[in-house]
Amino acid sequence: MKKTQTYWALLVGFLSVVVQIAIFYLRFGKWNVSSSMLDYVLFFLAGILGGLILIYFLNRQNSKTAWLVTLLAFLLASPISIIMMVGGGLLGPIGVLVFPQIPWALFTWLGGLAGNFFAKK
Repeated sequence: MKKTQTYWALLVGFLSVVVQIAIFYLRFGKWNVSSSMLDYVLFFLAGILGGLILIYFLNRQNSKTAWLVTLLAFLLASPISIIMMVGGGLLGPIGVLVFPQIPWALFTWLGGLAGNFFAKK
């Protein structure tokens, strides 16, 4: 199976920032102009870490079925991770960077196990 390149983690980081901006706009009906650039950098870094977790588990898969199930598990965990990213802000930068990785890593790991199980059948 072809290995997924690590630069795809940048896309996950970018999408994390876009989703955070969209959530604020949908919730409050205006753009968040009072947020610092550090907040968006932390969201970007948290997304990159999540993307690296995804790439790690995708590269461990030996079949297309396992690869797809792993990706779907990551996508299912993403709303939870985004919420935990915002909630982690209460603990400061470490919370923003660490909290969203928990559901991403757990779901992606379980997705990899399930994908390998389905691929063997």
